[in-house]
Amino acid sequence: MADEFSLIDTWFAPLSNQIGDDCAILDLPAGQRLATSVDTMVEGVHFAVDAPPEQVAFRAVATALSDLAAMGAEPLAITLALTLAETDDVWLAQFATGIANSLQEFRVELIGGDTTRGPLTITVQVFGALPADQALSRSGAQPGDAVYVSGNPGDAAAALAVMAGTWSGEQQYQDYLLERFYRPTPRLELGQRLLGCASSAIDVSDGLLADAGHLCERSGVGITLDEHSLPLSPALRSLADQHQAITWALSGGDDYELLFTVAPEKLSQVPPGCTRIGEVTPGSTVTCDHPTPTPGYQHFSGGAGATGEIVDNFSPGEAGVSREGAAVAKAGPQPFASWVQFLAFGFGSGLAPMAPGTVGTAIAIPLYLLVCELSLPLYTLFLVLSTAVGIGLCGRASRELGVRDHQGIVWDEFVGYWITMWALPTGWVWVLAGFLVFRLFDILKPWPISVCDKRVHGGLGIMLDDILAGIVSCGILHGVFWLVNS
Repeated sequence: MADEFSLIDTWFAPLSNQIGDDCAILDLPAGQRLATSVDTMVEGVHFAVDAPPEQVAFRAVATALSDLAAMGAEPLAITLALTLAETDDVWLAQFATGIANSLQEFRVELIGGDTTRGPLTITVQVFGALPADQALSRSGAQPGDAVYVSGNPGDAAAALAVMAGTWSGEQQYQDYLLERFYRPTPRLELGQRLLGCASSAIDVSDGLLADAGHLCERSGVGITLDEHSLPLSPALRSLADQHQAITWALSGGDDYELLFTVAPEKLSQVPPGCTRIGEVTPGSTVTCDHPTPTPGYQHFSGGAGATGEIVDNFSPGEAGVSREGAAVAKAGPQPFASWVQFLAFGFGSGLAPMAPGTVGTAIAIPLYLLVCELSLPLYTLFLVLSTAVGIGLCGRASRELGVRDHQGIVWDEFVGYWITMWALPTGWVWVLAGFLVFRLFDILKPWPISVCDKRVHGGLGIMLDDILAGIVSCGILHGVFWLVNS
């Protein structure tokens, strides 16, 4: 395992201007006070073992920043503590990319952290600034206040159904739901706009019912929620079973929307994009006509689905999903649970413990040798068909596995290599040159390959960067061939 300092210098120091000293120094604007919170995510508890590192990193930062949003704080900086069982440069490169993307998107700075050895654990501490005389809290709700929620609760819980292969809504929404789960949006701007408007607020991590219960407890009030007012997304409205959709919205969790209350005289100040879903009442409990198996997630409750562990018999039809139970997606289909996954994983080559993309490209060589004697028109047709099949295979396999691009999906490497070898000589020198050049461009992903890799999703997104890497590699090798033979 690489030593701690080289690991930090390689992957995280380039993301920060402060890493290197024993402490980081924060300057607060005049008249501001510090808000801070910390969140921890554990592999196999909060995210699946094979979850994409870039997505895990982005999600870790986004969910931690959601606590600042719930207080109305402006984000300033984060620290990152990372516990690793072993160092894996490929994993770390993708993880560092996710951290960098989150820092850029949310305009915060990484100012320090720690690394150590042990089970994979990610801890993000966030720091924000609040006006000296203002802050949102859970304790200000009064009877008669209106209850609002931002966005569309329930989407993250529906994403778990996509991961488990049990989504019964319209298929066009699957990528949208996975995006909502892996890349939640902390409502930072909304939280700041609610200062002076909302009487209480909380971010929705454990489910609307559970988090409304936290407001009730801290404010000493009751809350009545109207299930018919819930702002369900088009994805959830596409479900034939609307009872299930409402259950996800009420008990699903992991949405990181803001649930807040507003006094009657301030209703005109509520920002757009928020929906009134209930009212604060005298009492101490949350009431809602919609029956749910459980109000949401609770740490150490001992109930199924709420132990903080992966629940292998989890069904997305059950409520109680949350960020703490998010890794139940692991119970979904695993590689080779279907013939689609078997093919997408390159007949098993994608399960290689190290560098599956390189292994997959190597397996593409003997397959290429089987078809390289075809005429050029037939070989071109072979490329078109294998690309079309690959878009379907990769898209479906990624949806079954609940990820945007599982690192074991290597059919795209197959096609990228075959494109590289289009109209080239079939001698071993060219076969190996094609392998090396294609791997170089597939790993480095220069522009525009990198742009397509980040912005195009689904089966086409998985395939497109390798198709472009293959086209570039093919062009370079044809140029070399022309120079050699001119």
